[in-house]
Amino acid sequence: AVAGLETPWDARQIVAQVQQSDEKLAPLLTKLNPQRWYDEKGAPSTYIVQWQTAQQEVKDVAVTTQLLKQKIDSLSAALDVYFRMEALEVTARSLSEGAERYADRATADTLNATIAQNFTSRERFREYIKDLASSTEQNFKIADEEAQRCRVTMSQQQACPPPKKSKKK
Repeated sequence: AVAGLETPWDARQIVAQVQQSDEKLAPLLTKLNPQRWYDEKGAPSTYIVQWQTAQQEVKDVAVTTQLLKQKIDSLSAALDVYFRMEALEVTARSLSEGAERYADRATADTLNATIAQNFTSRERFREYIKDLASSTEQNFKIADEEAQRCRVTMSQQQACPPPKKSKKK
């Protein structure tokens, strides 16, 4: 293993912090009403789609996070969570900009503050993914070197002629 890779327990704690931070977005997103922004203030209809997308992204992050917790050393699962988390952040930031223009500043500020609070846990999660990738890469390198050694050993054994049987007279 690579020095610095979090223990499974620590990694689960990091993932739990990320999940808790993202779960705080759900009630804030629910308070937004981009349909009203569109109907009453002429906001672009894309905010309605983004609002629906963000609500689904919160659910997706929760589901993929649970899967990752079950198999915390899965690089593909960690990347899935990370990319979904990043997508949620982008969508939430866009909605906060919409809230600034078409709703009220306090809602936008609360949304932005929640996104910002999540930065530290996301940063730790990014580091965990980087360390997990290095560890996985190192394990593959070791396995490949061992496979190469075995192939060489096997080819040398095959190159030697089998022992001759003695003939009985």
